[in-house]
Amino acid sequence: MKVFLVGGAIRDDLLGLPFEEKDWVVVNSSHQEMIKKGFKQIGKNFPVYLHPKTKEEYALARKEIKTGKGHKNFAFDTNIKISLKEDLKRRDITINAIAKDKSGNFFDPYKGIEDIKNRKIRIVSKAFSEDPLRLFRVARFKTKLANFNFSLTAETLKTLKKMSSEKEIDFLSGERIWDETKKALSYENSSIYFSTLKRVDALKYFEGLDAVYSKNLRYLKRLDTKSNMISEKWAIINLSSKDADVLEKKIKVPKKITNFRKALNGIFQLSKQNKLDGEKIISTLNSMNLFRNDIYLIESLNLLEEAKIINDKKATNWKALINKLKKVKIKSNGLAPSDIKERLFQKRLKIITNHKNVL
Repeated sequence: MKVFLVGGAIRDDLLGLPFEEKDWVVVNSSHQEMIKKGFKQIGKNFPVYLHPKTKEEYALARKEIKTGKGHKNFAFDTNIKISLKEDLKRRDITINAIAKDKSGNFFDPYKGIEDIKNRKIRIVSKAFSEDPLRLFRVARFKTKLANFNFSLTAETLKTLKKMSSEKEIDFLSGERIWDETKKALSYENSSIYFSTLKRVDALKYFEGLDAVYSKNLRYLKRLDTKSNMISEKWAIINLSSKDADVLEKKIKVPKKITNFRKALNGIFQLSKQNKLDGEKIISTLNSMNLFRNDIYLIESLNLLEEAKIINDKKATNWKALINKLKKVKIKSNGLAPSDIKERLFQKRLKIITNHKNVL
């Protein structure tokens, strides 16, 4: 058996980026030998194993044969004669198709090192288009490597556009799309993920984004120097979208992220109205659960201010109003629940009436 380090760890190391995960490919071995050496298989039908000590992933060299639609329907050929070159050929882009042995020697049959030097994102082979998820992975890698100014080759761009025009994309798992999107949102330069998808005609997969894309992308670019802002960036790119609920259900966006997006959108819609209706303000703030937990609302105002969607004065005035509304109390002794609710409503309405002229 021969073992090689492969994929992202090599790419990131060559670029001087930190990396934590290491993936290994095993050539000239078998399932029986891996188990005998103490490796634990991940799933019954997947030729990937956990090292008994490091818990890093070791995969048998393999070929993949597409058996159906989407990114899940593949059969694996792990014949002991499968070469390292054949295994690397099934990978997505050349900069991810580099291997290194334990002596530090590189094996680079598809010129990934050259593409790293030339800052090119290039598909490895025609097999790339068999997995529609790779369209989103390429957009994510372009985002991750944005500070190095990587560009898509003409052939890669052509392939991505062709993939986005085919129905294969309709068979993708929503969870996997969200996983790629979530990672892109956690990086700096997250706007590049969406601009890349737009460039290859794949933004249509995200319901509602085409209608708000141009303005929201400008807002999102203002956060491009920030990382680890998944909820915030998702809320910004979906600002004012009428189909955000449909999209979030489709790709299984976590409830916490959905709730923040709704809070941001709610306060934004209120903030851009010239003439405010006190009853509407209370109704909207109630729908965002303001009077029990205002943390999303305050964070939303901070984000709208940071992205320069609303000015500092407006953000300050809204925060002042929220603070006043939070402090509203009444004596409830002997009052029916409906009376308590009505008195709270009237007190809050009076505060808004006296305050709204400065919003």
